[in-house]
Amino acid sequence: MLRYLIFFLSVCSVCMFSAGWAAQSPLLISTYPIYLIAKEVTQGVEQPVLLLKNQTGHDVQLTPADRKAIQDAGLVIWVGKAHEAPLEKLLSSNKKAISILDSGIIEALPLRNTRGVALKNTVDTHVWLDPNNAIRIGFFIAALRSQQYPEHKQQYWNNARKFGKELFQASQQFNTQRAARPYWAFHDAYQYLERPLNIKFAGALTDDPHVPMNINQIKYLNDNRPFKKMCLLAEANTSPSQYQKLGDVWFQKVDENLSEQQNFIQAWQALAKNVQQCVMNARQ
Repeated sequence: MLRYLIFFLSVCSVCMFSAGWAAQSPLLISTYPIYLIAKEVTQGVEQPVLLLKNQTGHDVQLTPADRKAIQDAGLVIWVGKAHEAPLEKLLSSNKKAISILDSGIIEALPLRNTRGVALKNTVDTHVWLDPNNAIRIGFFIAALRSQQYPEHKQQYWNNARKFGKELFQASQQFNTQRAARPYWAFHDAYQYLERPLNIKFAGALTDDPHVPMNINQIKYLNDNRPFKKMCLLAEANTSPSQYQKLGDVWFQKVDENLSEQQNFIQAWQALAKNVQQCVMNARQ
C-alpha cells in the first residue's frame, strides 16, 4: 500500500489548479461505480451526488435538474468521453470537471474484438473493475477534494488508505488457482478482472451487446472452445436463445456497473465470486 501513497502524493501536483474552486460546493460523480468509490473516500465529511441515476454512460438523458447540478458542483468527476460520450459537450470544457481517463492515474487497456485481438487507439472504459485502478481512483478523489477542503485533508486521505487496504486484501483472496481458466463473454467487458481472478478471455459473442451475434462467430467459438463446458459471462437480460447454439455452457449473470450494490468492495467481491464460480464450473 505504501507505493499507492507515494504515487498519489505526486498526483497532488495534478490537482493544484483546483485550489481556487468554490468551497462548500457538491462533489458530483457521473457514473455509479465511481460514485461508490467516492462514498468511501468522503465518508464522514460529505455525501457525493450521483449524476446518472439508473443510467450508464452510454445512453444519457439529462434533466434540467441534472444540468443545474453540474453548474452548481464544485468538482465533477466523470470517466471520460470514451465512456460517457453524451456528456462530452457539457464537461470537456468545464474547468470543474475531471476525466479519469484523461487524468493519467489509471492503467487502461484497449478494446478487443470478439476473438481477443486488441484494437488500436481504443480504450476499454470499465477501468474500475481492476482493484489497482479503483484504489488509484480513490486516492485521486482524496487528492482533488483535499485541495478544495484542506481542513478535511487528513480524513480524505485516511479514508482512501482504508479503502485501498481493504480492497487490496479482498482482491488477494481470489487469485489462488494455478492455471488461468478460460471464459466466454456475451460482449467483452470483463478484461480488468482477468489479472486479479487469473482468468483468460476465449472470445465473445458480439462486439456490441445491442447487436446480435452472427453465425460465423458461433462457429469460431465452437471450433476453438478450450473446454467442453464453457463459462459464459453475460448481462441478466441475455436470453438462452442468444447462446443456445454454443452447446454446453455455464451461464453466469454479471453486472460490470455494480448497479445493485451499495458498497464498492462488497460489490466487487460479489462480482468476483460469481465469475470465479462460473469458470470453476467449466469442464474439459
